Amino acid sequence: MKSFKILVILCAAVFSSVPLSAQDDAAKVDKIGTVNIQKLVGEYYKSAEIRESFKVYEKEIQAESESRIEAIKLLVTEARKLAKEGEDPSLARAKKEELFKNASAKNQEAQALARDRQEWAERKNSALSEKANVEFSILRSEVVAFIQKVAEEQGYDFILDLSGSSGARVPILSYSKDATDLTAVLLESLNKEAPVKDE
Repeated sequence: MKSFKILVILCAAVFSSVPLSAQDDAAKVDKIGTVNIQKLVGEYYKSAEIRESFKVYEKEIQAESESRIEAIKLLVTEARKLAKEGEDPSLARAKKEELFKNASAKNQEAQALARDRQEWAERKNSALSEKANVEFSILRSEVVAFIQKVAEEQGYDFILDLSGSSGARVPILSYSKDATDLTAVLLESLNKEAPVKDE
């Protein structure tokens, strides 16, 4: 019994020797929130504006592509017409050779234009994709900065991204006990300055 009393006294002495601030830190519960950054970026009104601007670019590329295709089709049609004329048995040999030669030249020109159009389309689409990546990266940084500002103002210790995934595309965060999902509130705040759409 005496040894038990000694143990209690020792424990009390150790506990009382720990600074109050350290005890407070140990007792403090971290304030944790979660967000879905992918949803925030995707539904941010500025994302819709970016997507609309890219639709314009895509239409311009499509229109130019169709124009080039029409030019190629015209050359192919002309080549077929020349080749058909060259099949006329009443024509002199020299004339036939000339018609077939011109038909071959038209076909080669059409093939060259087709290659040019393909390379042009790949360059345009690649540039468009790169531009989209840059603009959405800037937007994502803006959203992250906004999240950090709200976290500091509201005293959050951690804000975890629910949409974050590993290289294997597996969600990094599968569960978080007692965390507050701030996605809807943040999305509402982000879209406060969205321009009013005409009815």
